[in-house]
Amino acid sequence: MILPDEKDGIGLAVGLVNTWDALHEPPERLYSVERLNILLRWFELDEVADRAKPKDLDPVRKVRDRLRRAFDAEREENAVADLNALARDAGAVPQLESENGVWAFRYGAGRRSVADELAGRSAVALLEVIEQRGWNRFGLCAASPCCCVYVDRSRNRSRRYCCELCADRATQAALRRRRREAAV
Repeated sequence: MILPDEKDGIGLAVGLVNTWDALHEPPERLYSVERLNILLRWFELDEVADRAKPKDLDPVRKVRDRLRRAFDAEREENAVADLNALARDAGAVPQLESENGVWAFRYGAGRRSVADELAGRSAVALLEVIEQRGWNRFGLCAASPCCCVYVDRSRNRSRRYCCELCADRATQAALRRRRREAAV
């Protein structure tokens, strides 16, 4: 499981979606509560990680699949509709609360299920990206067979890969292809 450097709601959404990785066998990377805890603690969601139980895995995977639809959508309007529905279903009403000694938004009053907490944080973060930067910032990794996603935060909208590993792999494949073509 490759986790994004950014530890915000956008990074959480990307990290969660990328827990299904076609480059691995099996592709399911969210196969235990321990793996879920790694993800949650990476994003400094210690309180949510403390509540995570094995029964949370299936609902969190369903959230992941619903988030993925926003990246696979054919049009921006479809992505917005999917994310709005996810946020609404999770009861994502923002509340400013103290989290690990810092003020942070939580989405929903009181203790929420792990899946609803992740759905609210992730869906709202992706909706903010669409509002502020546009849906064209959502991307699918160009390094086949990788099917991971990313949100392009670059100034010039130049990102094409989900991570440096895929960028390096694609660069090496292109170099090998050029060498073969030159040898013919």
